[in-house]
Amino acid sequence: MRKFIVAAIAVFASLRSATPVRAQSSGTETEIIFTQQKKEGARQQLRRLLSKYDLDPWIFTREVRIEAGVDPHSHPILTLNTDFLDNDELQLSIFLHEQAHWFVGQSVPPRASEDGEEKAVIQELRQMYPNAPVPDYNAYLHLVVAWVELDAMAELVGEEKARQLLREKVKRLVTEPLSEVDKRYRWYNMRVLEDAEAIGKVLQKHQLIITPERGLVIGAGEERAV
Repeated sequence: MRKFIVAAIAVFASLRSATPVRAQSSGTETEIIFTQQKKEGARQQLRRLLSKYDLDPWIFTREVRIEAGVDPHSHPILTLNTDFLDNDELQLSIFLHEQAHWFVGQSVPPRASEDGEEKAVIQELRQMYPNAPVPDYNAYLHLVVAWVELDAMAELVGEEKARQLLREKVKRLVTEPLSEVDKRYRWYNMRVLEDAEAIGKVLQKHQLIITPERGLVIGAGEERAV
């Protein structure tokens, strides 16, 4: 099992003045280095998640920042916020979504090449969904990210619960009137929920499934089945 380090940085922390605190998890083989004492709830939540679940297959960056009032994002440092301190499973889904960005970034270019050529998996997804509300490269890339997230959550908490959590997350994060970002976010998540098997077959073809024998299963009687 791969060991990794997660640095949890609380709200706008000064790293120079912070005193590291080390803690060993009892679940996943993980050493957590917390570089700020503030935001104890966020620190404890991340520790709790790393201890409860074996997250090693989905860890692709070892540095995590936690800040209040920001939108979660993957790069340049994976950043979570404190909006879901009351819901470990929703925070876990967000953490895995941002980790999935790192995985997909290693496997699929984050944008089309200078001559406009797209990776084969993006071309195939574009053919499947030519009428996306925001039909840009990023929308199709997010289909891969969201599917990887749902697959991971299905393995960790069960598929029914994973689907329920994704619907709840979309409901909580998408507000009217819809911005372009909201339209894209709702579209790719709902496509993954409704078309998990079809999208999974595309990802399977392009070897983009992290744990092929677990989580979502693709095609009854085949290697994977939903």
